[in-house]
Amino acid sequence: MMDRSSSSEIRLLGPYAFRGMWRCVVRNGSQKSYLSPEKTPERAMAVAERLVSALSASVPMTIGAAIDRYQVHLREKGNKEASYEGTPLRLRLFFKTVLQSPLSSLSERRCQSLYDALRTRPSPRTARPLAVDTHRAYLADARSFGRWAVKAKLLRDNPLAQIEGMGRRRRGKPQLRHDEAKAWLRKAQELADGAQPGAVAAMMSLLLGLRCGEIVNREVRDLDHGGSVLWIPDSKTEAGRRMVKVPDTLKRYLLNLSRNKQPHDRLFGKHDRDWPRHWVKKLCRLARVPEVCAHSMRGLHATLAIEAGASPDVVARSLGHESASMTLSAYAAPGSAKAATASRIQELFAGPPASV
Repeated sequence: MMDRSSSSEIRLLGPYAFRGMWRCVVRNGSQKSYLSPEKTPERAMAVAERLVSALSASVPMTIGAAIDRYQVHLREKGNKEASYEGTPLRLRLFFKTVLQSPLSSLSERRCQSLYDALRTRPSPRTARPLAVDTHRAYLADARSFGRWAVKAKLLRDNPLAQIEGMGRRRRGKPQLRHDEAKAWLRKAQELADGAQPGAVAAMMSLLLGLRCGEIVNREVRDLDHGGSVLWIPDSKTEAGRRMVKVPDTLKRYLLNLSRNKQPHDRLFGKHDRDWPRHWVKKLCRLARVPEVCAHSMRGLHATLAIEAGASPDVVARSLGHESASMTLSAYAAPGSAKAATASRIQELFAGPPASV
Protein backbone atom coordinates (compact mmCIF):
# COMPACT_ATOMS: atom_id res chain seq x y z
CA MET A 1 0.00 0.00 0.00
CA MET A 2 1.32 3.47 -0.85
CA ASP A 3 0.46 7.07 -0.03
CA ARG A 4 2.03 9.43 -2.58
CA SER A 5 1.59 13.19 -2.59
CA SER A 6 1.98 15.15 -5.77
CA SER A 7 1.07 18.45 -4.10
CA SER A 8 -0.10 19.68 -0.74
CA GLU A 9 -3.73 18.74 -1.62
CA ILE A 10 -3.73 15.82 -4.09
CA ARG A 11 -2.86 12.38 -2.66
CA LEU A 12 -2.62 8.96 -4.24
CA LEU A 13 -3.61 6.05 -1.98
CA GLY A 14 -3.21 2.35 -2.73
CA PRO A 15 -3.29 0.14 -4.64
CA TYR A 16 -5.84 -1.92 -2.69
CA ALA A 17 -7.12 -5.43 -3.41
CA PHE A 18 -10.72 -5.22 -4.67
CA ARG A 19 -12.82 -8.22 -5.78
CA GLY A 20 -9.86 -10.13 -7.11
CA MET A 21 -8.41 -7.04 -8.78
CA TRP A 22 -6.60 -3.85 -7.72
CA ARG A 23 -7.57 -0.21 -7.57
CA CYS A 24 -6.27 3.11 -6.21
CA VAL A 25 -7.93 6.03 -4.51
CA VAL A 26 -7.16 9.67 -5.33
CA ARG A 27 -7.91 12.26 -2.67
CA ASN A 28 -8.21 15.83 -3.94
CA GLY A 29 -8.80 18.06 -0.95
CA SER A 30 -11.87 16.67 0.79
CA GLN A 31 -13.01 14.64 -2.28
CA LYS A 32 -12.21 10.94 -2.81
CA SER A 33 -12.21 9.26 -6.20
CA TYR A 34 -12.21 5.43 -6.42
CA LEU A 35 -10.58 4.47 -9.70
CA SER A 36 -11.64 1.57 -11.88
CA PRO A 37 -10.18 -1.85 -10.88
CA GLU A 38 -7.20 -3.20 -12.83
CA LYS A 39 -5.79 -6.75 -13.13
CA THR A 40 -2.43 -5.94 -11.49
CA PRO A 41 -1.30 -3.48 -8.82
CA GLU A 42 1.26 -2.07 -11.27
CA ARG A 43 -1.45 -1.32 -13.81
CA ALA A 44 -3.65 0.27 -11.12
CA MET A 45 -0.76 2.46 -10.00
CA ALA A 46 0.10 3.56 -13.55
CA VAL A 47 -3.51 4.60 -14.24
CA ALA A 48 -3.72 6.49 -10.96
CA GLU A 49 -0.41 8.29 -11.48
CA ARG A 50 -1.53 9.57 -14.89
CA LEU A 51 -4.67 10.96 -13.29
CA VAL A 52 -2.74 12.60 -10.46
CA SER A 53 -0.33 14.17 -12.97
CA ALA A 54 -3.23 15.63 -14.91
CA LEU A 55 -4.87 16.96 -11.76
CA SER A 56 -1.60 18.43 -10.47
CA ALA A 57 -1.02 20.24 -13.75
CA SER A 58 -4.39 21.92 -13.37
CA VAL A 59 -3.81 22.98 -9.74
CA PRO A 60 -1.42 25.92 -9.24
CA MET A 61 1.44 25.26 -6.83
CA THR A 62 0.99 27.16 -3.60
CA ILE A 63 3.75 29.19 -1.98
CA GLY A 64 3.73 26.78 0.96
CA ALA A 65 4.17 23.76 -1.36
CA ALA A 66 7.00 25.53 -3.17
CA ILE A 67 8.77 26.12 0.15
CA ASP A 68 8.43 22.37 0.86
CA ARG A 69 10.12 21.63 -2.48
CA TYR A 70 12.82 24.19 -1.74
CA GLN A 71 13.57 22.43 1.54
CA VAL A 72 14.07 19.15 -0.33
CA HIS A 73 16.41 20.98 -2.70
CA LEU A 74 18.48 22.37 0.18
CA ARG A 75 18.77 18.92 1.75
CA GLU A 76 19.77 17.24 -1.51
CA LYS A 77 22.25 20.04 -2.20
CA GLY A 78 24.11 19.02 0.94
CA ASN A 79 23.30 21.98 3.20
CA LYS A 80 23.70 21.46 6.92
CA GLU A 81 20.62 20.53 8.93
CA ALA A 82 20.46 23.99 10.51
CA SER A 83 20.13 25.44 6.99
CA TYR A 84 17.54 23.12 5.47
CA GLU A 85 15.46 23.18 8.67
CA GLY A 86 15.84 26.86 9.56
CA THR A 87 15.50 28.48 6.13
CA PRO A 88 11.98 27.13 5.43
CA LEU A 89 10.84 28.33 8.86
CA ARG A 90 12.04 31.86 8.06
CA LEU A 91 10.41 31.73 4.63
CA ARG A 92 7.10 30.71 6.20
CA LEU A 93 7.31 33.75 8.47
CA PHE A 94 8.11 36.02 5.51
CA PHE A 95 5.21 34.65 3.44
CA LYS A 96 3.03 34.02 6.50
CA THR A 97 -0.20 35.53 5.16
CA VAL A 98 -0.03 34.09 1.61
CA LEU A 99 1.19 30.50 2.06
CA GLN A 100 -1.95 29.07 0.44
CA SER A 101 -1.83 31.50 -2.48
CA PRO A 102 -0.48 30.36 -5.85
CA LEU A 103 3.26 30.87 -6.25
CA SER A 104 2.53 32.58 -9.57
CA SER A 105 0.58 35.29 -7.71
CA LEU A 106 3.78 36.74 -6.26
CA SER A 107 4.58 40.12 -7.76
CA GLU A 108 7.18 42.69 -6.81
CA ARG A 109 4.50 44.90 -5.28
CA ARG A 110 3.09 42.03 -3.24
CA CYS A 111 6.52 40.95 -2.02
CA GLN A 112 7.35 44.55 -1.07
CA SER A 113 4.16 44.63 0.98
CA LEU A 114 5.11 41.35 2.71
CA TYR A 115 8.55 42.70 3.56
CA ASP A 116 7.13 45.98 4.89
CA ALA A 117 4.70 44.04 7.09
CA LEU A 118 7.46 41.76 8.37
CA ARG A 119 9.80 44.57 9.39
CA THR A 120 7.13 46.72 11.08
CA ARG A 121 4.96 44.25 12.97
CA PRO A 122 5.92 43.54 16.62
CA SER A 123 7.71 40.28 17.33
CA PRO A 124 5.66 37.90 19.56
CA ARG A 125 8.79 37.32 21.65
CA THR A 126 9.96 40.90 22.26
CA ALA A 127 6.83 42.94 21.41
CA ARG A 128 9.16 45.13 19.30
CA PRO A 129 9.75 45.23 15.53
CA LEU A 130 12.48 42.94 14.23
CA ALA A 131 16.05 44.22 14.28
CA VAL A 132 17.39 45.48 10.96
CA ASP A 133 19.86 42.59 10.68
CA THR A 134 17.05 40.10 11.28
CA HIS A 135 14.48 41.35 8.76
CA ARG A 136 17.18 41.91 6.12
CA ALA A 137 18.36 38.32 6.64
CA TYR A 138 14.77 37.13 6.10
CA LEU A 139 14.65 39.17 2.89
CA ALA A 140 17.92 37.58 1.73
CA ASP A 141 16.43 34.10 2.31
CA ALA A 142 13.33 35.08 0.34
CA ARG A 143 15.47 36.37 -2.56
CA SER A 144 17.38 33.08 -2.67
CA PHE A 145 14.06 31.22 -2.70
CA GLY A 146 12.91 33.37 -5.62
CA ARG A 147 16.12 32.66 -7.57
CA TRP A 148 15.64 28.93 -7.01
CA ALA A 149 12.00 29.14 -8.18
CA VAL A 150 13.14 30.76 -11.44
CA LYS A 151 15.85 28.15 -11.94
CA ALA A 152 13.33 25.37 -11.21
CA LYS A 153 11.03 26.95 -13.84
CA LEU A 154 8.30 27.59 -11.26
CA LEU A 155 8.49 31.36 -11.88
CA ARG A 156 9.52 33.35 -14.92
CA ASP A 157 11.14 36.18 -12.95
CA ASN A 158 12.24 36.63 -9.33
CA PRO A 159 9.72 39.10 -7.81
CA LEU A 160 12.10 39.84 -4.90
CA ALA A 161 15.17 40.68 -6.97
CA GLN A 162 14.71 44.47 -6.86
CA ILE A 163 13.43 44.79 -3.28
CA GLU A 164 15.94 46.67 -1.13
CA GLY A 165 16.57 45.95 2.54
CA MET A 166 15.60 48.85 4.78
CA GLY A 167 17.63 50.28 7.65
CA ARG A 168 21.33 50.34 8.35
CA ARG A 169 22.86 47.02 9.34
CA ARG A 170 24.93 46.96 12.48
CA ARG A 171 28.52 45.85 12.02
CA GLY A 172 29.57 43.76 14.99
CA LYS A 173 27.95 43.26 18.38
CA PRO A 174 28.38 45.26 21.60
CA GLN A 175 31.37 43.87 23.48
CA LEU A 176 32.43 43.70 27.11
CA ARG A 177 35.21 45.99 28.24
CA HIS A 178 38.45 44.49 29.54
CA ASP A 179 37.58 44.57 33.24
CA GLU A 180 34.08 43.28 32.48
CA ALA A 181 35.58 40.41 30.50
CA LYS A 182 37.84 39.53 33.44
CA ALA A 183 34.87 39.50 35.81
CA TRP A 184 32.91 37.35 33.35
CA LEU A 185 35.79 34.89 33.00
CA ARG A 186 36.26 34.67 36.78
CA LYS A 187 32.61 33.74 37.20
CA ALA A 188 32.86 31.21 34.34
CA GLN A 189 35.86 29.55 35.99
CA GLU A 190 34.09 29.51 39.34
CA LEU A 191 31.16 27.57 37.85
CA ALA A 192 33.44 25.37 35.73
CA ASP A 193 35.32 24.42 38.93
CA GLY A 194 31.92 23.48 40.32
CA ALA A 195 31.44 20.94 37.49
CA GLN A 196 29.17 23.08 35.30
CA PRO A 197 30.00 22.09 31.68
CA GLY A 198 27.87 24.92 30.33
CA ALA A 199 30.33 27.40 31.79
CA VAL A 200 33.17 25.61 29.97
CA ALA A 201 31.22 25.78 26.69
CA ALA A 202 30.67 29.52 27.19
CA MET A 203 34.39 30.04 27.88
CA MET A 204 35.19 28.47 24.50
CA SER A 205 33.37 31.29 22.72
CA LEU A 206 35.75 33.84 24.27
CA LEU A 207 39.02 31.95 24.71
CA LEU A 208 38.89 30.09 21.38
CA GLY A 209 36.57 32.34 19.37
CA LEU A 210 34.39 29.39 18.35
CA ARG A 211 30.91 29.49 16.87
CA CYS A 212 28.20 27.91 19.04
CA GLY A 213 27.70 25.08 16.53
CA GLU A 214 31.43 24.40 16.58
CA ILE A 215 31.35 24.16 20.38
CA VAL A 216 28.48 21.70 20.78
CA ASN A 217 29.65 19.43 17.95
CA ARG A 218 33.14 18.79 19.33
CA GLU A 219 34.04 15.15 19.86
CA VAL A 220 36.57 13.70 22.29
CA ARG A 221 38.97 12.90 19.44
CA ASP A 222 38.99 16.57 18.40
CA LEU A 223 40.94 17.34 21.59
CA ASP A 224 44.50 16.56 20.56
CA HIS A 225 48.14 16.91 21.66
CA GLY A 226 47.34 16.36 25.32
CA GLY A 227 44.52 18.88 25.24
CA SER A 228 46.59 21.73 23.83
CA VAL A 229 44.93 21.64 20.38
CA LEU A 230 41.30 21.43 19.27
CA TRP A 231 40.35 20.39 15.75
CA ILE A 232 37.34 21.97 13.98
CA PRO A 233 36.83 19.64 10.98
CA ASP A 234 33.19 20.37 10.15
CA SER A 235 32.63 24.13 10.11
CA LYS A 236 30.15 25.85 7.78
CA THR A 237 32.94 27.15 5.51
CA GLU A 238 36.17 25.75 4.12
CA ALA A 239 38.12 28.39 6.04
CA GLY A 240 36.34 27.28 9.20
CA ARG A 241 37.91 23.81 9.06
CA ARG A 242 40.90 24.54 11.23
CA MET A 243 42.94 23.71 14.31
CA VAL A 244 43.03 26.10 17.29
CA LYS A 245 45.41 26.29 20.23
CA VAL A 246 43.82 25.71 23.64
CA PRO A 247 45.09 28.01 26.43
CA ASP A 248 46.00 26.45 29.78
CA THR A 249 43.04 28.28 31.34
CA LEU A 250 40.71 26.05 29.36
CA LYS A 251 42.72 22.87 28.78
CA ARG A 252 42.14 21.23 32.17
CA TYR A 253 38.37 21.62 31.89
CA LEU A 254 38.27 20.03 28.43
CA LEU A 255 40.49 17.14 29.55
CA ASN A 256 38.17 16.51 32.49
CA LEU A 257 35.18 16.43 30.16
CA SER A 258 36.92 13.91 27.88
CA ARG A 259 37.63 11.35 30.60
CA ASN A 260 35.90 7.94 30.35
CA LYS A 261 34.40 8.80 26.94
CA GLN A 262 34.84 7.16 23.56
CA PRO A 263 36.65 8.98 20.72
CA HIS A 264 33.42 9.85 18.87
CA ASP A 265 31.46 10.86 21.97
CA ARG A 266 30.64 14.54 22.12
CA LEU A 267 32.58 16.44 24.77
CA PHE A 268 29.43 18.06 26.13
CA GLY A 269 26.86 15.41 25.26
CA LYS A 270 23.89 16.26 23.06
CA HIS A 271 23.06 19.97 23.00
CA ASP A 272 21.92 22.45 20.36
CA ARG A 273 23.52 25.79 19.55
CA ASP A 274 21.28 27.68 21.98
CA TRP A 275 22.95 25.97 24.94
CA PRO A 276 26.25 27.93 24.90
CA ARG A 277 24.29 31.08 23.99
CA HIS A 278 22.20 30.62 27.14
CA TRP A 279 25.31 30.13 29.27
CA VAL A 280 27.10 33.23 27.93
CA LYS A 281 24.15 35.40 28.94
CA LYS A 282 23.68 33.60 32.24
CA LEU A 283 27.31 34.29 33.15
CA CYS A 284 26.85 37.95 32.25
CA ARG A 285 24.00 38.20 34.74
CA LEU A 286 25.91 36.33 37.45
CA ALA A 287 29.04 38.44 36.91
CA ARG A 288 26.91 41.61 36.89
CA VAL A 289 28.26 42.83 33.58
CA PRO A 290 26.28 44.02 30.51
CA GLU A 291 24.47 41.13 28.87
CA VAL A 292 26.05 40.21 25.53
CA CYS A 293 25.58 37.28 23.17
CA ALA A 294 27.92 34.41 22.33
CA HIS A 295 28.65 35.96 18.93
CA SER A 296 29.88 39.06 20.77
CA MET A 297 32.43 36.87 22.55
CA ARG A 298 33.91 35.87 19.17
CA GLY A 299 34.23 39.57 18.43
CA LEU A 300 35.90 40.22 21.78
CA HIS A 301 38.34 37.38 21.05
CA ALA A 302 39.29 39.17 17.82
CA THR A 303 39.53 42.57 19.51
CA LEU A 304 41.84 41.34 22.26
CA ALA A 305 44.04 39.37 19.88
CA ILE A 306 44.50 42.31 17.50
CA GLU A 307 45.10 44.74 20.37
CA ALA A 308 47.81 42.37 21.63
CA GLY A 309 49.58 42.63 18.28
CA ALA A 310 48.29 39.59 16.40
CA SER A 311 48.04 39.98 12.63
CA PRO A 312 44.44 40.40 11.37
CA ASP A 313 45.14 37.58 8.90
CA VAL A 314 46.13 35.26 11.76
CA VAL A 315 43.05 36.23 13.78
CA ALA A 316 40.85 35.68 10.72
CA ARG A 317 42.20 32.15 10.33
CA SER A 318 41.66 31.50 14.04
CA LEU A 319 38.01 32.54 13.74
CA GLY A 320 37.50 30.59 10.53
CA HIS A 321 37.05 33.66 8.32
CA GLU A 322 38.02 33.69 4.67
CA SER A 323 39.42 37.21 4.85
CA ALA A 324 40.83 39.65 7.40
CA SER A 325 38.42 42.33 6.12
CA MET A 326 35.49 40.36 7.56
CA THR A 327 37.27 40.11 10.92
CA LEU A 328 38.08 43.82 11.05
CA SER A 329 34.73 45.12 9.78
CA ALA A 330 32.29 42.90 11.67
CA TYR A 331 34.13 41.39 14.66
CA ALA A 332 37.03 43.40 16.07
CA ALA A 333 36.13 46.63 17.84
CA PRO A 334 36.84 49.83 15.84
CA GLY A 335 40.40 50.98 16.34
CA SER A 336 41.67 47.69 17.73
CA ALA A 337 44.01 47.19 14.77
CA LYS A 338 45.76 50.47 15.68
CA ALA A 339 46.06 49.74 19.40
CA ALA A 340 49.52 49.27 20.88
CA THR A 341 50.64 45.75 21.67
CA ALA A 342 49.78 45.03 25.29
CA SER A 343 49.42 42.16 27.74
CA ARG A 344 45.61 42.21 27.85
CA ILE A 345 45.13 39.07 25.81
CA GLN A 346 47.70 37.23 27.93
CA GLU A 347 45.88 38.23 31.08
CA LEU A 348 42.68 36.70 29.74
CA PHE A 349 43.90 33.78 27.70
CA ALA A 350 47.14 32.48 29.22
CA GLY A 351 46.15 31.82 32.80
CA PRO A 352 43.78 32.62 35.68
CA PRO A 353 42.64 36.22 35.49
CA ALA A 354 44.03 38.68 37.96
CA SER A 355 41.77 40.31 40.51
CA VAL A 356 40.13 43.51 39.47
